[in-house]
Amino acid sequence: MNNQTDDPLRSLVSGDTKAIDRQALANLLAPYVRIDQTTMGFGFLPAFAKLSSNDEKVEIILTAAKARALIFDSQDGMGPKEVAALEIMPLGSVKSALKHLYDTHKIQKDNDSRYSMPTYRIYELTDKYANPSNRQG
Repeated sequence: MNNQTDDPLRSLVSGDTKAIDRQALANLLAPYVRIDQTTMGFGFLPAFAKLSSNDEKVEIILTAAKARALIFDSQDGMGPKEVAALEIMPLGSVKSALKHLYDTHKIQKDNDSRYSMPTYRIYELTDKYANPSNRQG
């Protein structure tokens, strides 16, 4: 197996550090949110309001922020005040949800206190939100 193209492990290599299954991400977010092409703001759909917990809403918001970053080649993640500015929940509820998700290793936080959804959770979230019985807050 001298030729690197014959190496089955080469299929694991990506030139894109943001490599992600864009179709899975689009399918996950489609029932909940739209991203405005001009303002890059979020428009929430009725299914978003039906999510049962603030944690679930924050998961969808941070996943939408990841999609926005991929579409517009912008910075991934959001700070607590940015999430609160969406007027989905009060700042205290935003901070509580972010803390809980971070403490349970479900989201990441960078040095600028911006929270983001790890790429590896996309498939987990797709399963969770496609099957409501899998949701646990």
